[in-house]
Amino acid sequence: MFINNKIEEKLPEGFRDIFPVEAEERNVIKNIIKEEFDLWGYGEIKTPVVEFTKNIAIGVGKNWKDKLISFFDSDGNLVSLRTDMTIPIARFTGMRIKKNQLPVKFYYFANSFRQSNRQKGLKREYNQAGLEFIGSDSYMCDVEVLIIIINILNKIVSNNFLIGLGDVNLSEALYDWLNLNKDDKEFIKSNLILKNYVAIREYLYKFNKNKAEIFLNLIKPIKDITKLEKILKDINDEKVINSFNNLKIIYGILNELDFNKYFIFDLGILRDFEYYTGLIFEIYSSNINSILGSGGRYNKLIKKFGLDAPATGFALDIDMLHKSIKESNLSFFKPKLKVLIFCDNDSEENNLNLLKFANKLRKLGINTEILYEKNKNIFFIAKENKFNFVGIINDNFEKIEITNLDNNKIINLNLNDSLNYFKNEGFN
Repeated sequence: MFINNKIEEKLPEGFRDIFPVEAEERNVIKNIIKEEFDLWGYGEIKTPVVEFTKNIAIGVGKNWKDKLISFFDSDGNLVSLRTDMTIPIARFTGMRIKKNQLPVKFYYFANSFRQSNRQKGLKREYNQAGLEFIGSDSYMCDVEVLIIIINILNKIVSNNFLIGLGDVNLSEALYDWLNLNKDDKEFIKSNLILKNYVAIREYLYKFNKNKAEIFLNLIKPIKDITKLEKILKDINDEKVINSFNNLKIIYGILNELDFNKYFIFDLGILRDFEYYTGLIFEIYSSNINSILGSGGRYNKLIKKFGLDAPATGFALDIDMLHKSIKESNLSFFKPKLKVLIFCDNDSEENNLNLLKFANKLRKLGINTEILYEKNKNIFFIAKENKFNFVGIINDNFEKIEITNLDNNKIINLNLNDSLNYFKNEGFN
């Protein structure tokens, strides 16, 4: 089967391993997110990592072959790893939920997979957390999901984020105002995704230089809604104005709730999934270049799987949230005290006593690990694994030498006294 039986010493491009310390930090992030989701009444959903390719392609849209990681299963079916969770949840809702059960509110923690340009070194596995509010077309549902994002991010990257708001209908209205045909629109959209504004300018100049400059100003991020509104009114196009009203209403409610400082308007937002139908947004942080998450309204996707139901939602990138925290707030992660213990005499009796002593420490809420065999690299191991203390117990199991790895101070105590030390002084 394999031409060369030698194992590969690296992972496939776009994938990576996650060590325990980082995994635990990510769990802290996930717990914060889950707590907020629960407070708003969302329920966790899980779907298979593999779906029929034709089902995923419905949501991914054109050029789906370039975006999916696909293969044939043992039954000869063409299947693909999910590219996000919105499409599987839309499939689940369309096939399993009845009209009288709406609205439904789901959240998830899941990995998704996409093909990427190998030369660009982009990742192919995305660790995401997100939610979907399904069954209502009310703009209040959009407001709700945006407030949930704000609440979560204020607990994780406090005040160091912005949410860019756009609207697919408004963008389409602007394309019509520019008198663009289908091919023209595709050119503009593809270059918006690439942020290639030079190409957009050169292309639109061929049609109308004045309109081109107005459009280029509109796709730049704008903080002041009155400035955006003035530009749109000067266009004097009814479809454009009507499309803007939905965005204006949503922002108006957020403004009333004093959340306006978290938002900018960015009509250049364009996601590479084709299911969005209205509000669309991206989440940015000054700490990193990549976006923290994205979302929006998708009113026509679920109908493709059966049930006709409007929906809105978002996904947060756990990888990027973790990176953003590490760049700005190193004290964010405050794990429990960690102690590594072993005994100079690794007899069977002492190993049994180690288990008993470690259990006493765990009852105090202290994460305790045991080395059952002598290891000259004990301090290296402890530092690599972020332990706070190393405890070396003597042969007769009466005393313990405790090394504080944060300041390298050493203290010798009776074993029983060490319990109070770890409980009291150890937490200072």
